[in-house]
Amino acid sequence: MRVLVTGADGFVGRILVRQLAARGYEAVAATRGGTPQPDAAASVALELGDPQGIEAALREARPDAVAHLAAFSRVGDSWRAPAETMTVNAVGTAHLLEAIARVDRGIKLLSVGSGDEYGAAGQTGNRLTEEHPCLPRNPYATSKLAAGQLALQLGARAGICVVHARAFNHFGPGQREGFAISDFASRIARIEAGLLPPVLEVGNLEARRDFLPATAVAQAYVALLEQEVGSGVFNVCSGRARRIRDMLGELLDVAARPIEVRIDPARLRPLDLPVYVGAPDKLTHLTGWTPPEGLGAHVLETLQWWRDRMTRSRAGGEPSWEGGERGRRRWE
Repeated sequence: MRVLVTGADGFVGRILVRQLAARGYEAVAATRGGTPQPDAAASVALELGDPQGIEAALREARPDAVAHLAAFSRVGDSWRAPAETMTVNAVGTAHLLEAIARVDRGIKLLSVGSGDEYGAAGQTGNRLTEEHPCLPRNPYATSKLAAGQLALQLGARAGICVVHARAFNHFGPGQREGFAISDFASRIARIEAGLLPPVLEVGNLEARRDFLPATAVAQAYVALLEQEVGSGVFNVCSGRARRIRDMLGELLDVAARPIEVRIDPARLRPLDLPVYVGAPDKLTHLTGWTPPEGLGAHVLETLQWWRDRMTRSRAGGEPSWEGGERGRRRWE
């Protein structure tokens, strides 16, 4: 199988390329600049706002499937740039589907969405299945819902197999700041390095969320690409609600120095749901994929990754944030 991976230089994209290569598949890395990527069989340039360029990339790559991970991916940024978020995520996905229809309707599309698409449907605290209504509560989630619906509708009309994967919270080494576990780990690493005072300001730690390590998410994507599951929506989640306080506690337990935790009112979200958890039953039933039992080792790997970056940064080797792009919005 030959898979074109958009956003191949992003957090999960890099992991997916690596896993595809490890399973003997050819991964073609699609990035905005076409920069060669580790473990990729080839690389192509792809800009979601350029329909002709997308078509050219598909013809050059000749894939059996496309894993579409390129996206404007942070909720906070989506509030500041809602139109750009919708353009990149939804319109970009429509451009991709149209290009596939012109090039080869036998190409399978894995469209990566978000568990955040369910939004207010999670108010009950029950496990969210693919049958629950989607009531998104931010521009990012709205754009992902629109992208998935467009992909499924256009795919059905053109006879293209479209799998829309709603991935819930995930984390791991390589994730930039702006996400809970990575934020905690990066700040703890800076505190350990003496770059910040030993105080960690946080938001709501009592919220319970569905977390997966990014490696498990990528494994789910591989399973959806490999298996003949047919078009439809699939939750990629653990099915377990974990308290954020407990996740932070695992990091603090191994911190190199005592750290005080303070609630920062500015970090509290008035509309935050107490529990938000998905149901992975459909994915497990149709592909055999199962979520990992424990997350402790993955949480600690994330902290160690940030520690290593602090060490390299202080030695003048590289910046202490992903890609050195702090302060600039980007999509991946």
